[in-house]
Amino acid sequence: MKKLNKKGFTLVELLVVLVILAVIMSIAIPSVTSSIERSKDKQKKAKIELIESAAEIYFDRYKNSGETSVNIETLINKGLLTKEQAKDPFNEGRTLCGYVDNTFTFTDTSDSLTNCVNIG
Repeated sequence: MKKLNKKGFTLVELLVVLVILAVIMSIAIPSVTSSIERSKDKQKKAKIELIESAAEIYFDRYKNSGETSVNIETLINKGLLTKEQAKDPFNEGRTLCGYVDNTFTFTDTSDSLTNCVNIG
């Protein structure tokens, strides 16, 4: 009678391990993806607050100009904001697109890409 070598794994054992890993990955990947999106949303909200603060400084400095809104490009050109501070977390090649009115409310115009500044 021939003696079998029992040092390795069987094909069934390897397949069971692969199935378990596939199940774990199918649960983990969507969770990680959604947490990345949530962090980008939080980052965008923080940048919008920074833009609104820069606009408040702009309107305070230039209160006699009669302007009712200011776009991001003007804030960057006046040195109140950097391109890095205004960078869109969802599109690394652009700043956030929009303007701030004299009530210090940011209006996003990223759908039309007006008032966007290319970074690259």
